[in-house]
Amino acid sequence: MNKIGSEKILVGGMQPLTMIDFPGRLASVIFTQGCNLRCRFCYNRSLLGEKSADPLTWESVIDFLRDRQGFIEGVVFSGGEPCLQPGLLDALREVRELGFEAALHTNGFFPDTVEQALKERLLQFIAVDFKAPFDKYQAVTRQQIDEKAYGRLADILVTTGVKHEYRTTVHPGLLSDSDIMQMADWLCDRNVSNYAIQKFKYGEALDPSLPPVKSAWLQPATIFKLRSRFTGFILRSDDSDADSLKKAA
Repeated sequence: MNKIGSEKILVGGMQPLTMIDFPGRLASVIFTQGCNLRCRFCYNRSLLGEKSADPLTWESVIDFLRDRQGFIEGVVFSGGEPCLQPGLLDALREVRELGFEAALHTNGFFPDTVEQALKERLLQFIAVDFKAPFDKYQAVTRQQIDEKAYGRLADILVTTGVKHEYRTTVHPGLLSDSDIMQMADWLCDRNVSNYAIQKFKYGEALDPSLPPVKSAWLQPATIFKLRSRFTGFILRSDDSDADSLKKAA
């Protein structure tokens, strides 16, 4: 078995069990350290820098997974941004050798890494963040986006047929309904059929000036249009407005 050192993949944390982050699989989540973006709504602030206050070694992660062989089915690599890790592909290979399926949560800035992982059949599910319309990426993420590279990733996912989902976090102070429909147009043009909209989580956001979302954050007409355009549309909210959104949809 190919062993990789903890210096090759920096693990900032781990969630032992999830039934949400890898659809159809009981999984554990590995949160890698470091991110190339600084999204204003980000709530994983401890993972943004290159060093973790309480890092886990890769060896301890592997020991944990060995103990759960036969119980969990998958391993999710999230972040931060996992594709920043030079040892990501080796980590995926080792997870596969242990008999687990693997999922990746990525911001979409690294199509080459994803393409190589798919060529080796290392990934069974990919979730891609779609932060904003391209002309607003800098304002929302503090980073310019390479539209061509981001589009190439979408083409790779659709062409290979790997299970995937695009997802957008919505705060009405950052994105309007018109912005969301513009993003939906882009996805539909590339034959992406699975899109998730998730409500901003208040409390730990990188930008403390963002207020909590207390009023309607999506118009009923927008929800209706999204449901009609994507066969796999998901609306992720919290208990405080779940009923009202359900009625609107």
